[in-house]
Amino acid sequence: MHKRFWMLALMLVAVLVIGACAPAAPAPAAPADATAPAEEEAAAPGEPVQGGTFIVGRGGDTVWLDAGPATDGESARVINEIIEPLVRQAGTSAEIVPWLAESWTTEDSQTWVFNLRQGVTFHDGTPFNAEAVKFNFDRLMDPDNEYRFGRTFEYYNYQFGSNPIQAINVIDEHTVEFVLTSPSSVLLAKLSLGFAFGINSPAAIMEQGENYGTPAGTSVGTGPFKFVEWIPDDRITVERNEEWWGPRPNVDRIIWRSIPDNSARFAELQAGTIHQADLAQTDLELAETDPNIDIYTLPSLSTGYIAFQQCTEPFDKIEVRQAIAHAVNWEALIPAFYGEYGELAGSFQPPAIPGHNPNIMPYEYNPDLAMELLAQAGLPDGFETEFWYIPVVRGYFPDSKAIGEAIAADLARVGIRVSLTTEDWGAYLEDRNLGKFPMWMLGWGSDNGDPDNYIGYHFAHAPGEPKVEDCYDNPELAQLLIDGAVVADAAEREAIYMRAEEIVKADVARIPVVWATTPIVFRSEVKGYTPVVFRSWYENIWLDNQ
Repeated sequence: MHKRFWMLALMLVAVLVIGACAPAAPAPAAPADATAPAEEEAAAPGEPVQGGTFIVGRGGDTVWLDAGPATDGESARVINEIIEPLVRQAGTSAEIVPWLAESWTTEDSQTWVFNLRQGVTFHDGTPFNAEAVKFNFDRLMDPDNEYRFGRTFEYYNYQFGSNPIQAINVIDEHTVEFVLTSPSSVLLAKLSLGFAFGINSPAAIMEQGENYGTPAGTSVGTGPFKFVEWIPDDRITVERNEEWWGPRPNVDRIIWRSIPDNSARFAELQAGTIHQADLAQTDLELAETDPNIDIYTLPSLSTGYIAFQQCTEPFDKIEVRQAIAHAVNWEALIPAFYGEYGELAGSFQPPAIPGHNPNIMPYEYNPDLAMELLAQAGLPDGFETEFWYIPVVRGYFPDSKAIGEAIAADLARVGIRVSLTTEDWGAYLEDRNLGKFPMWMLGWGSDNGDPDNYIGYHFAHAPGEPKVEDCYDNPELAQLLIDGAVVADAAEREAIYMRAEEIVKADVARIPVVWATTPIVFRSEVKGYTPVVFRSWYENIWLDNQ
């Protein structure tokens, strides 16, 4: 019988995140056994079976296998199996647990000392130690570092731009010190993001140069799986790391296959040639009736949104952004493209994220008002523009082209004529980051459940230095988000982020479209899976057909 699992317990994420932002004690809150990864309860009875190849079908390829420049989900889901961070979140909660660092201390939340796990080696046989940690963070911190190879370390810039790391000091082989510019209540939550702040092998980076983390090179970490091959737009293969410091993974190999066509991907899941798939809404409805498919559904931790380049005419005019917000029947998109897997968004952050503002309502569908606003902007006949849609399936935009067409049709009725366009996923992310899109769709899924990683990631910047991607600058908002990353009091942080939500809505900085739940779809022979939000998925799974 088909099974669906609604993981309502994860609604505790918000509470746990707020608690996790309290000032750090001299020693971390850690599991009783701090020398091994947190164990997860198997999803089905019976002893795990060793062996087999687990195959994932996805809509697009990975962009980077280099922990640092990666920002997208397709990169993160692979990197998380290969490269590990100093700390991680427990998975089903935001509790910070030891990982490559066994413990840590701080007296002022500005200087942090991490005691590293001993006896750990990278997949290339070189030792993991304090020098390796320093090498990786020096590469992130220094724009002139010779091992950056011209790459943009967007995540470091966004997460530490307003409070840079001043220094990484090696105390001894297994002890490293982080010195921040100012105290941070969220440092551990940031460091838990393995795809951005995981520890690559310094030797591999130095030996491979600009090929590292690309199809022309390899990816080398300390994780449970080792890189085997990357065939662009086809597959990435990893194999079990027999020398991993944690419990031995069950499957021999994992393959991520790129299958752009939604129907083809679902057909392969039904046929059993892949074990997991990202599915469009129409296919999810069919999957619910298939006895050989299990669907796990997590609370909404993602937002699909429409964004604008606000240094480009006519999007520099708030009336134009307001007109678009009122010209589209956003509510009609939910039953058409999301069904029970999406909720019409009001505030930018979904309800499970601390600082979500429940008083912010969705934009009202009012084409007449939209036309009035266009006239006020000096555009009574409307205008033409490009509208970029994502080339991959995401829970927040499961059928992006069709959603784009529906939005375009509504805009045309008020005189806004858009040409829909897209490009390769890696190029899409890069061009968006460079500010090349006048209007585009994208989304965000929380990496650690903290608002600094949600509304803060999108809108925090140094005063007077707006991000290139959208050129949006509100001084009050910028300062609020700087304060939110420092303040430890939970109630004060909540108030800061709720006010930030009000500003984003008032400025139409982005148009939040949907809070999307995350359906995770497996073949029923996949066992041992516990839905996790903030960490690797595949350490404990096994295949019940070996």
